[in-house]
Amino acid sequence: MFVVERGTLIVNSLLEWHKKNRRVFPWRKERDPYIIFIAEFLLQRTPAERVALFLPKFLEEFPSPEKLANAEPTYLERLCHSMRLKKSMLWLIKSMKIVCQKYNSKIPETFEELVHLPGVGEYTASAILCFGFGRDIPIIDTNVVRVYTRLFGLSKSKITGNTAIKEVARMLLPKNQAKIYNEAILDFASLICMKIPHCERCPLNALCSFFH
Repeated sequence: MFVVERGTLIVNSLLEWHKKNRRVFPWRKERDPYIIFIAEFLLQRTPAERVALFLPKFLEEFPSPEKLANAEPTYLERLCHSMRLKKSMLWLIKSMKIVCQKYNSKIPETFEELVHLPGVGEYTASAILCFGFGRDIPIIDTNVVRVYTRLFGLSKSKITGNTAIKEVARMLLPKNQAKIYNEAILDFASLICMKIPHCERCPLNALCSFFH
């Protein structure tokens, strides 16, 4: 009930906060599903700031699924050495081979197809669908779980597949604004509702169970 009653206030407050505090990353200006795929794949294990520096170089080397599918693993590993993503790079090559062979070099557009690609989990699949294909789908990682558990006094379980968390995320997601809302809550989790939160400057503290 608390979610229903306060949902609009929370969403509006987050979106208003985000107008002044939005983080700027190169992939956020993109709509190409391939670029979004690569960015989200890298973001699984690497801080956003490092991905922002690395992504342009990577895309210059591998501008298409075909180029990446045919990449030499050892060369790709050397290129990504500083990112410490050796195992992930092998998954990435395997994923692009499947994309080229099974999907005519197009990133698949369904959740079920995406999560069956090597190295792609529920969060990454959801992010690709939202940011790459404009789908109204919530994005839930451990940071978003932290925000929702604090806001609504839910279980402190860190399992992102938690049913209660999924239901909250679905209820709050504003129609036709999924991209900007998902960006907003991800930025909010990184800048305000951190492991040690900045409650004193949080725009949602009056609505938050954790603060009270």
